[in-house]
Amino acid sequence: MRIGEVAKKLDIPSSTIRYYEKRGLLPPPDRVSGVREFSSSALATLRFIQLGQTAGFTINELQSLLERYLKGPNKEGMWQPQVAAKRKEIREKIKELKQADEVLGRLMTCQCETIEQCITPAAK
Repeated sequence: MRIGEVAKKLDIPSSTIRYYEKRGLLPPPDRVSGVREFSSSALATLRFIQLGQTAGFTINELQSLLERYLKGPNKEGMWQPQVAAKRKEIREKIKELKQADEVLGRLMTCQCETIEQCITPAAK
């Protein structure tokens, strides 16, 4: 499958695919008459990258996950340690966002006339 077809199928720019290739997330595709021809394996890798980004992984983290996958499973599992760490990070962010939402909720109903009244515990 050519790069334009892959880009359209996955709804990502061709430049993004080239970037992933340059970063080593994708193996260099075969070339037919100088044109990149991506395999179904490359397509699966790109879908994995999209899923990983949705889960909050950075490009560097995804590269590490893919390298771990290529090495094969070990006693800890293929990528469970990294997934567990990312999940912990996301849960901490969720906690912080909930706290921020609570503060914003209080501010939405705040009827204080001054900042001093608003920040004083008795004003809550």
